[in-house]
Amino acid sequence: MSPLVGVLLLVLVTVIWGSTFAVIKETIQTVPVPILLAVRFSFAALFLLWVKPERKTLIPGLILGLLSFAGYATQTIGMLTTSASKAAFITGLSVILTPIVGAIWLRQRIPGRVWLAALLAIIGLGLMTLNPTEGVVIGDLWVLGTALAYALYIVYLGEIAVHHKPIVLTSLQIIVVAALSWGWAVPHLSVLKELSPSALSALLYLALFATALVLWLQALAQRVVPAYAAALIFALEPVFAAIFAYFMLGETLSLQGWLGGGLVVIAMILGGLGSAQRT
Repeated sequence: MSPLVGVLLLVLVTVIWGSTFAVIKETIQTVPVPILLAVRFSFAALFLLWVKPERKTLIPGLILGLLSFAGYATQTIGMLTTSASKAAFITGLSVILTPIVGAIWLRQRIPGRVWLAALLAIIGLGLMTLNPTEGVVIGDLWVLGTALAYALYIVYLGEIAVHHKPIVLTSLQIIVVAALSWGWAVPHLSVLKELSPSALSALLYLALFATALVLWLQALAQRVVPAYAAALIFALEPVFAAIFAYFMLGETLSLQGWLGGGLVVIAMILGGLGSAQRT
């Protein structure tokens, strides 16, 4: 796979992720967070039952599963009390956290243009989604944990992806997240009888497209796209989230919001595509 194809796959991943904010925000109004995660990842695991596990991938799959669980759980809990737009901004902090984590953990040398692009992305995300009239709520802190978990996930995946089959990594981490989620969901099992058809449809979409498909595509693409470039591409998530929110929920962005979106796109081109194509 060429780096350009890898970049395009990561953009597709980000489009799908952007669609999930509106879906999750609506679904958690009637479905408890642990049930949502348990059913979502169980559906995803069923779609990948055909994948044969490999012994050498067990530990990396477990680690990715733990990081995935931390990211999905903290984000979904956070969205109970914070807005989808603020959640998108705070999650976007993984853009700057990823090169920092890489520099500290793996002693990576990060090009100066990547730091500049990360700064532009953070400013753009702030213009898009941060409402200065709102104070900090507990959900904001939960989603801050999401940003750190995603940064760790991206860096670790970037280190091990070339040594393992992407579909095997995807399958194992989904099983780990499903198992952890069911353990968390035990007190809420009675809710399963009350799931509406619309809730089940939302969970099926989250499982098939926003979980199984995107995790596989991400593992595949990060074999040729460096972690810091992937993080910058993921900065587009709030842009796509705003587009889906407009069509699904009727939400609109101000001129300031669209200016922020433009900065995010510039940051992706500056630090993401250029770096990926040189790999």
